[in-house]
Parts: sequence; C-alpha cells; structure tokens
Amino acid sequence: MKKRAKRFWTVTAICGGTALLFMVLAWVSDHYESDQLQELEYYTQDFRVTKGIKTPVDPRLVLIGIDQTVYPTFFSEDELREDSNLQLMNQTYPWSRAVWADLITKLGEAGAKVIVLDLLFGGQSEYTNGDLALRQALDKYKDQVVIGCNIHDLNSDRGDTRTLDTPNASVLNSASPASSAFDERVGFVNIWADRDGVFRFARYRLEGSEAGDLVATGSVLESLDARALRKFGHPEAIPPGSDSMRFRYTAWAGAGYPAIPLGNVMSPKLWKQNFKNGEFFRGKMVFVGPTADIFQDAHKTPLPDRDIKQKGVTYSSSSLMTGPEIHLNVIGAALHGTFLRDTGRYTNMLIILIAAIVATTLSFLIHQPLARLGTIMIIVVAYWYCGQWLFDHKNLVVPEASPLLVLTISGVFVLTYDYFVERFERSRVRGTLERYVSKNIVKELLDNPATYFHTLEGVRKPVTILFSDIRGFTSMAEASEEKQLVQQLNEYLTEMVEVVFKYEGTLDKFIGDAVMAVWGNAVPRPLEEDAQNAVFTALAMKRSLAKLNLVWKSRGIKELAIGIGINHGQAIVGNFGSPQKMDPTVIGDAVNTASRLEGLTKKFHQELLIGETMAPLVRDRFILRTVGLLQPKGKTVPAEVYAVISERTSDADAKLEAWLAEYEAGVKLYRKREFAAAREKFERCLAGQADYLCELYIKECQALIQNPPDADWNGVFVMTEK
Repeated sequence: MKKRAKRFWTVTAICGGTALLFMVLAWVSDHYESDQLQELEYYTQDFRVTKGIKTPVDPRLVLIGIDQTVYPTFFSEDELREDSNLQLMNQTYPWSRAVWADLITKLGEAGAKVIVLDLLFGGQSEYTNGDLALRQALDKYKDQVVIGCNIHDLNSDRGDTRTLDTPNASVLNSASPASSAFDERVGFVNIWADRDGVFRFARYRLEGSEAGDLVATGSVLESLDARALRKFGHPEAIPPGSDSMRFRYTAWAGAGYPAIPLGNVMSPKLWKQNFKNGEFFRGKMVFVGPTADIFQDAHKTPLPDRDIKQKGVTYSSSSLMTGPEIHLNVIGAALHGTFLRDTGRYTNMLIILIAAIVATTLSFLIHQPLARLGTIMIIVVAYWYCGQWLFDHKNLVVPEASPLLVLTISGVFVLTYDYFVERFERSRVRGTLERYVSKNIVKELLDNPATYFHTLEGVRKPVTILFSDIRGFTSMAEASEEKQLVQQLNEYLTEMVEVVFKYEGTLDKFIGDAVMAVWGNAVPRPLEEDAQNAVFTALAMKRSLAKLNLVWKSRGIKELAIGIGINHGQAIVGNFGSPQKMDPTVIGDAVNTASRLEGLTKKFHQELLIGETMAPLVRDRFILRTVGLLQPKGKTVPAEVYAVISERTSDADAKLEAWLAEYEAGVKLYRKREFAAAREKFERCLAGQADYLCELYIKECQALIQNPPDADWNGVFVMTEK
C-alpha cells in the first residue's frame, strides 16, 4: 500500500507540475511578450495554415503591380507620342502624380468598381500640375477610389509614440492633413506582424486609444482594406469592433493573386490587346501597389518556402509576400468570411490541465511501458488531427504545442520514473536472489519469468555439466583448524563462483567442497558456445587456484589441488524437492558421467577431463589429448575421454604439436595390439618430459606383451570404482 500511495503522489506531482509549468509559461507569454512558448504555438498554427483549407481565390479581385521604378524602353515611340503621361514613367520613381491620375481615370472609365492605390501621397509633389490632376481624378471617382495613409511607430528615450502620415491636403482638397485620415477615400496601409515577424492577423479599424491618441477618443480610423470593402458594396463583410482578426490565406505568394505589371495596363497597345480596352476590369476591385523588390514591401507569411506548380509550370515561392498581395488576401478573407477564432486564455489553461489528467490516468491504467507510450503517441496524433479538423471546418484555432508537450513530457517523465523504480526494485531483488541462486538463473527469472517457470516443470535439454572437487579435502579438514578451514574454503569457492559467472554458467550447487555448474539449463545458447564456456571456466579455475595457492603459501596455509570433469548430453531440467524445499537442478546420465569424469582425474593424474560428446564441440578452440577408452563402473558401453592441454592459439607450439602427434600415434598402435611399437612411441614421449599417462601406457604395453590379451580385447580401461 505504501508503494502504491507513493507512486500515486509522485505521478500526480509529475503530471501536475508539468501542467503548472506550461500554464505559467503561457501566462508569461501573454503578459510579458515572451516567445518561449509562443513560438512553438506559432509553429503548430502555421503548419495548420500550410496544410489546411485556404480562402478561395476571388476572381473579382485584381492586383496591378508596380514592378519597375522606371520604364525606359517598355513603351513604343508611337505610344509615347500619343500619351505624354507614359513619358513620365521613363523617369525615376516616384513619378508625377499625373501618372496615377491617368491610371484612375483609365480604370474608372473601364468600369472598375473599386480602385485601391496602396500608395501615400504625402507632402508636396514637384509636379504641381500632377497634384492637380490627381485631385481631380480622386474627386471624379470619389465613390470608387481609395488611397493610403500610414501610421509610424517611434521608439525613443521618452517612450513609444505614433505619428500619422496622411495624403497632402491639396491632393484631397481637405482642410488639413489630419482631417485627411477621416476622408472616406483614405485608409491606413499598415500591416502589423506578430512577435516573430509573421503576419497572421488583420486590423480593419483602430479606435482613438488604439491609434496612440492620434485621433480623438471615440473616433475610428479604417484600414485600406475596410475602405475598399465598403466601396465594393460589402460593408457587412468588415468585422465589427477593432480587434485583430486571424484570417485564412488564399495561396502562396504569387499563386493566388498574381500581379499584372503596371506597364501592361498603361500601354495603349496592351490595354486593347490583353484587357479588351478595359473590359477585363469592369465590376472588379483593382488593387495597385509596389511589387518590385526595390520597394522592400514584402512581409513574412505562415506559408513556408516551397515549389508551386501552376498551369504546368513549376516555380519557387517564398514565404515573403508583397504588401499589396497580403491586402488582397485580407480583403478576400472578409468577402468569404474565412476568419479564425482562437480559444481563450482560460480555455487554453483548461486544455493543458486536461492533458495532464490524461497523462496521469494513462499512468495508472496502462502498466506496460511500450503500450503506454504507444497510447500517448496515438492520442498525440489524434489530437493533432482534431486540431486540424477544427481549423478547417470550425474556423477554430486550439492550442497544440502546450497540451501535447504536457501530455508527452508528463508521460515520458512518469515512464522514466517507473523505469528507475523498477530497475531499483529489480536490482534489490537480484542482489538478494544472487546470494542463493546463480546469476544467469536470476536474470532469466526476472527477464522471462513465464519461460523460466515453465522450464522448472520439467524439460529435457542438451546441457554441459562441470564438476570440480578439491583433492584430499576430507583428510585436510580433519587436520586443519576450523576457522582457518572455513575461511580458506570460502575464499576458494568465491573465486570459483566468480569464474563460473564470468563465463555465463549456472552455479547449480555446492556439494561440500565440490562445485557443480551447468550451461544450457536456463538461457538458450549455441551448444558449442556453452561447451567452450565450460572449458574456459575450468582453465580459469586452475589459474585462479594457482594465484590463491601463492597467497595461502605466504600465509603458511596448505595449498589445494582440484580435479575437474566436464560432460555434455541430454538431461532433465526441473525443480526437484519437497514443498518445504525445492532445488532447481539437472539430473540424468550426462550429469552422472560428468561427476565420474571428475573422479577419474585422480586415477589418471589429470586436472581436467572431458567426455566424448564434448570433443566435437570444443576441438576447434582447445588442444585435446586422448586419455583412453574408459568404461566407468555401472556402464556397459565405453566412451572416449580427453584431457584439455590448453586453449588453441595462433602461435602454435611446434614442439608441443610434435610431442602430441607422437603420443596419439602411440595410442593408436596400442589399440591395434602393436604393443612394442606403441611402447616405443610412449618411451620417446617420456624421454622429453615426465608424464603419467605415458608411464601408464608403457606399463600396460609391457603387461600385454608378456601376457597377450584375448581376441575380444578392445583397449578399454574398465573402472572398478565410481
């Protein structure tokens, strides 16, 4: 109960703390213009803009772009002679205002319903007659034309202030420049971007206080777009109030409202050829503004850079869009009512809290880590698609970055907490179990409990078994001091167990001073690997004992010697015993043979003997020596027994190989009954070094020469003891 309560409060603290953190970040972002969290929300919103439904292209909206600052060779000589205003366009921008008067007149006579000039006509032009012509055109088409004014934001040591640039009073024939801002033909052209420099919201009007007290309280300044919509006959499309309105874009830059070059419109030849003497513009809203790069009137949009394919032609589109094209996107959104609503601050907080509750609930309902993580990912994807659906079909922008991060981070943190708690518990249990059970059994028990417990019910498996025993331990125990003997035996067994574990063996049991280890009973591995690990273990046991003997000798303690027997074969793996005491172990003939091989090490004066079934599995890694065909007591079938000399390395000992070849040749001659020749071989081997097996075979050969064996003799050593 204490563990459950602790986990409950820990999980609640993790999820609740994460939610609280993001609520604070959201609050800070709103009140102190912090970009820490807002940038993430902007990213998800822009992704929805990119993938989502767009405002339809309105064929009633046309863009004429000022794509050049001078037209030195664009018009023909005949066109220049016929229209003197074209000559003014051959001069460097800004041109005489007579050019704009001519354009307004041209479009007005063609039947354009609204003519919008995204231009400021402030100050006094050097072309006085041009100002007069423009004023006359604005007066003549006052119900159709809209021009711009501009709000300047100034930052200084004295604070932030705003100024208003309006058309010259003489152009509008107004009482003063200030009153020009309220002329129905004038609207502010400003585009205000979000904190990250991206334009997502449109302002259709500003009240006095919002305009920085540029105008009296209660007075309203309308934008260029609002004025255009009103004159277009759709005042109802202008959103009420003065709040910023999030709108849907129509398309990527240049794809929705491609700009018609101004020169094409002003050219009499192209006016007739391309626009049917202006019939193309009849009943439309014509928006005129700078589109050339030199005007630096480009703004960042939520739509990223990408390649656009239009009418079979692919071209690169930038995220930057010219001011006039953005204005048309804003006007188009109003005409089609494609505005978007953001969820409120408190709704956003509630959604974040719900995400934390979902993460907490999943932490208690789903215990399997991968299943829980998969469920979190499914919820993340589902919420993402839900947000896109609300964006497309309900014009609603819900927060995605904050709740999804709360859900994901909370879920991952809880998973991490559970992982370390489980690791700690497993480590604690492992440490306790390893005091009583072999390490690889503990690993299998903790990692695959179902498989392991099924094995304990009883299965037959190929296993490798090692028995090691201390020589003369019984007599040594009778003559030694008790505490010293226990200490020495513990030191010995500690080293032996470490070696068994190092080579991935299972410590099956201690039988007094004897050690029984098994490979293949708990963790499935290739038979060759298990057999070779067993031999590596035996060789390492011998090395470890040699080091211990040096330590004991220095302490005046009697040294120890061991014998090791290893066998491979089928055995029954299971849990044996009574309800009061169970012992996971292996039983069978292969186990008994391994024990007898360990006992035979004393008779043949060898430290390590392996059975016949082991040889094919280890011969490639170790140098083996034939001991003989042995028939243990109680057995009717003899088996070959081998001694392991050493590990087989790349630096072959030629002298050892020659000696071993001589010895093996002697064994073969012995079994062929060529006892004299065999004795000669063994005597040559014995001449180089002392060797008990050679001496044994020499004695056997001499005895058989003197008393030749029966016809059924097969060279088998029959054991009379176990």
